[in-house]
Amino acid sequence: MKADLELTLSVADYHRTRPLLQGDVKLAGIKPRFYSAARGEACLRPVYEEFDVAEMSLSWYAMARSRNEPVYALPIFPMRMFVQPYLYCGANSGIKEPGDLIGKRIGMDRYRLTIGLWARGILQERHGVKPNELHWFTTDPEGAGFQAPADVEVTVTGEDAEDMLLEGEVDALISPNVPNSFRAGDPRIRRLFEPCRPAVEQYFAATGIFPITHTLVVREELLQREPWIVDSLVNAFAAADAFNRSARQRNEGRHHPSDGETYIPRQPGAAGPQRRGEPFVEKDERRRM
Repeated sequence: MKADLELTLSVADYHRTRPLLQGDVKLAGIKPRFYSAARGEACLRPVYEEFDVAEMSLSWYAMARSRNEPVYALPIFPMRMFVQPYLYCGANSGIKEPGDLIGKRIGMDRYRLTIGLWARGILQERHGVKPNELHWFTTDPEGAGFQAPADVEVTVTGEDAEDMLLEGEVDALISPNVPNSFRAGDPRIRRLFEPCRPAVEQYFAATGIFPITHTLVVREELLQREPWIVDSLVNAFAAADAFNRSARQRNEGRHHPSDGETYIPRQPGAAGPQRRGEPFVEKDERRRM
């Protein structure tokens, strides 16, 4: 009998990946050595160079493929998130709607992050705000071999992006997390889209898109050598998702800290961004909110 294939697999501990990490769901034909990544680690490390299979930032993956690097994504999405809840502005910035961002200073951790990629696309396609009409200020250098477009002005400050907003050094902020100051009710920060729920629901109704921010990738050499692992991985992650949903139904009414459906729990009977047949169609979100 052929032994299971040993693979290293890096993925963060979300509610829907936990059945795999804890061994409740098995990978057919695969003996995994799991690395439980910190949340956000997929945005900061070249994981496809370090692991056989890994959760990876979508923007970094797109950059890697544009350079023909030997890595391919599977239709497994450990993290999805709507962008509207993560756009903030200063209380005294004079920004009342997306069009008011033109000519303003925008803070981010790094320009290349997936949350920023989605935000720029949505602002341009749905609100007519182009990236080169904004002045970008980032905390850290880009890394990952990324260079901003020639017509986009990016200034690396070395300062925390949230602090820059609170101190009035930038007018708006695109954040991968809900800022601590916002959660604490600091009057110096507010959401660009407020109320936010209608903005999210209108976007989803118009586009049908629940933005993918992380995907699962496999090294090209491994895929060519062992193509059967695709089915094993997709089936196992789907089974882990189903396991989580079943556990949630059994404990209906109890709060799961990371089982989020959207950035805000859906109202009973409301339409939501769930698509049949796609593993992990919902972002693990409530813990951050």
